[in-house]
Amino acid sequence: MKNRFSFKEQKFKELKPARQLEHVRRAMQELECRAINGLEYEDLVALLKDMRSWMQKDVGLPVIELEMDEPRKVALKAAAWLQEHIEAYRDADIMVYAQDGLGRRDDELYHNAQNMVVILEDLRSSFNVGSIFRTSECLGIKELWLCGITSKPGDKALAKTAMGTEARLAWQAFDTAVEAVKKAKQQGRSVYALETVETAQDVFEASYELPLALVLGNEALGVSQEVLALCDAYISLPMQGWKNSLNVGVAFGVAGFHIARNSR
Repeated sequence: MKNRFSFKEQKFKELKPARQLEHVRRAMQELECRAINGLEYEDLVALLKDMRSWMQKDVGLPVIELEMDEPRKVALKAAAWLQEHIEAYRDADIMVYAQDGLGRRDDELYHNAQNMVVILEDLRSSFNVGSIFRTSECLGIKELWLCGITSKPGDKALAKTAMGTEARLAWQAFDTAVEAVKKAKQQGRSVYALETVETAQDVFEASYELPLALVLGNEALGVSQEVLALCDAYISLPMQGWKNSLNVGVAFGVAGFHIARNSR
């Protein structure tokens, strides 16, 4: 099979500067990916050196300083180049070292997490929803309930941060979080809202009864009053700085693992 990153000098020189730069970017991203994942990359290092020498002078691209080196150094050099020279290089584009399925399961933690559902009320950011899918799958949570405007699997932005976990978790869609909370109660679940209200207990001091549901609210508006009225308890993370709350995905990561570890 032809290497899609091979290039002939004459063909490359015939490209417009913007297209030359695009091919360099793609090759650099592939180089980072290969170096991270332990794949051969010597041909890409050689190709990138050639590309730089072939590029038209008015492209204005700094010298690509790459040498044959150990994988970590090569990956970091590629990442540094992408950070510095590619506009709008986003976190979702960052390569991740994949060792999925190789971890050892904590049976007690997994059992507790399997008895938890997470209810997302009107989350605005698809990236946050994808992050929560990934954290939930890592923790061992069985199901997410997606309410209102919360994005659903199939959304491209969600998929970027979910990293394939959206296909490994069960999920249900509800028109409103009120409906989801009522269903959780019908199942005999204790319902906790992660929310910065005055009466909230410290996440690390509260007690948790399984099976349970954890409600996460809109990034700006929080959990609605209608849903709060149905919850059994409110919990919040103890903030020590000027900002009064964490990003919802980060807050869930902290709270979710603690709750699963300390439920009974």
